[in-house]
Amino acid sequence: MEDDINILNSAIGAELEAIAAYQLGAESGLLSAGVLPIAVKFQGHHKEHVDVLASTVTKLGGTAETAKADYNFPVEKLKSEADVLSFAAELEKGAVSAYLGAVPLFANRDLAKAAASILGDEAMHWAILRSALGQDPVPSAFVS
Repeated sequence: MEDDINILNSAIGAELEAIAAYQLGAESGLLSAGVLPIAVKFQGHHKEHVDVLASTVTKLGGTAETAKADYNFPVEKLKSEADVLSFAAELEKGAVSAYLGAVPLFANRDLAKAAASILGDEAMHWAILRSALGQDPVPSAFVS
């Protein structure tokens, strides 16, 4: 149980970082009218993930991870919409990899299933961001 709580808290930490990153992007003034609503929608997904993950940690008897005061994002490198989208895409790619690594580690298979569901959402975010950047949205048949 303790290992599952630790995995969930790691996921919460990554989700909170994504929320902060999308907030930074939304407030940057760099996102166009067509892209901004998508970024805000993705941020909303991450908020939903945190809500579910945090309530699960609490139900399991743990204390959920909380947001950091500062994430030390590379703000100086975010000078265009493409920069913001690339930054977000890298975070989403990292989330996909993290969930992919976490799924088999859960002792509780229901938690593994829930993490796999979130992994699917993160992969969709990553694909959409890659497409918005003019990149192949699904560059290979497997994710690693």
